[in-house]
Amino acid sequence: MAVALSCSSVKNLPHVKPTLNDLIDTSWVLDEWKGEGVKKDDYMKGLPALNFREKGVLDGMTGCNSFSGKYAIAEKFKLDTGAMTKMNCPGSAEAEFLNAFKGTTSIHMQGEDLVFMDENDELLRFKPVSKK
Repeated sequence: MAVALSCSSVKNLPHVKPTLNDLIDTSWVLDEWKGEGVKKDDYMKGLPALNFREKGVLDGMTGCNSFSGKYAIAEKFKLDTGAMTKMNCPGSAEAEFLNAFKGTTSIHMQGEDLVFMDENDELLRFKPVSKK
């Protein structure tokens, strides 16, 4: 039986610590920034996206530049964008995304959403776009 969840019902679900299997082999695309929906038009090449790989490898796109870095979900969550292309990006969307990304202290699953949090607030919310 398939169950459709509206955005408001997903946000009422509990936050659960993700497992490695929740993260890897899935492409994640940014859906919300600080509780507000994001628009593809705000980004030069499309919405920011993430791919968590085996052995702590992380790659993605900021909406303008691509990056390849590392993550750890053990006791304390850690993100590092690592190497990044250096295209000149118009507007402030990339810088705002990177600040929120770097300010993340924990991640949670809420329904199918991947939620990035600082100590108190939701910063970024990603939706799964494909499972390999």
